[in-house]
Amino acid sequence: MLERFDLHGAPVTSLDLKCLLIGNGMKYPDEVYQSVASVARLEPPTNPFACNCIILPGEVAVHLQANSQSPFALALDEDGKACLFHEDARLTEITFPAASAYYGQKTSVGTPFGSIAVLEGVSTLAFFYMWKCQYIQTKETCTFCFQVVADIMGYPLPSSSYDEVAEIIKWSIENAGVREIQLTAGTLFTSPEECKRYADLLRAIDERVGLDKIPSEIYCYMTAPKDPASVDQVFEAGADRVAHDLHVWDSSLHARYAPGHARHIGRAGQLRALEHIADKFGPNRAFSAFVAGLEPLDSMLEGAEYLASRGIVPAFSIWMPTPGSVTADTAPPGLDYYRQAQKQFAYLYRKYNLDPPGAAAGSHVSLCRDIYRHRDALLAD
Repeated sequence: MLERFDLHGAPVTSLDLKCLLIGNGMKYPDEVYQSVASVARLEPPTNPFACNCIILPGEVAVHLQANSQSPFALALDEDGKACLFHEDARLTEITFPAASAYYGQKTSVGTPFGSIAVLEGVSTLAFFYMWKCQYIQTKETCTFCFQVVADIMGYPLPSSSYDEVAEIIKWSIENAGVREIQLTAGTLFTSPEECKRYADLLRAIDERVGLDKIPSEIYCYMTAPKDPASVDQVFEAGADRVAHDLHVWDSSLHARYAPGHARHIGRAGQLRALEHIADKFGPNRAFSAFVAGLEPLDSMLEGAEYLASRGIVPAFSIWMPTPGSVTADTAPPGLDYYRQAQKQFAYLYRKYNLDPPGAAAGSHVSLCRDIYRHRDALLAD
């Protein structure tokens, strides 16, 4: 059963709230931070690069995007407990990941862990930018990319060495309860080189940490190579899964939101690479995220069905408006959009026996694992 909360007379689930909160953000006053800072993994409201999250009932992790104009707010109730409110009406008590020493750590060469990788939910370590994306050179970056935000705010992102990546993974497994590793890097115009870098990195992690020491899985978000067979070396080096993200199914919107991918790879190239993985390595080894809210529902669901029917996991990411992007002034879709999408993705996971990546209380913005865990309740509703 999915627990429900009263949103001014309308029942909503934790999954519904996750969609609404990521699209709208929430007020995050300093008093909430001060009340839990000693026991929670939480950065203060003054840190614009913090990868904070709240955890809703049902182990649903939600990115904490501070927004002073949001109708949602974190506040303390009369008992001093942190709760989620909507226009002054209390929705539910919330929790935070347990405090960790992670963000106080530096690599052996002095780079702060948090400038290379972040903790998500309670057990995910996400490397968000291991080398520079060459789409920056041609001004063709994806509009929802973290690099865009970093560039706007003048924050230099370091390119980590393989040793630093391995060092962070080892420490996090041993000291921060990390169970799964997510690797993301910038696109390189020479796609075989990107595949080779991932393969070399995985071998370095195996040598210094041991891939068998990762309790759950390690997966790579990467550019679809022009020669699909180039990705074979990434699996041979130990990747559990590989993602080539489509972002949207509508090819015209793809060109708007991800101009570099659309121009240099194209949807046909991405599909060719995804289908190669499914054909050679089997179902559930390839996945591809759709950013829910960027395109009409029918279009996204058509793409999700196409992938699922071929053993490729369609992943469900929720669009979070990014300051300075071409979508910053566009309103997120209504709750009905997200509810229909949740149910259809649950149906696809069951119909095609698909198991999306992620752990409970894992990704801050992806809903696919939450949908999978609650698929029976969604389909029975």
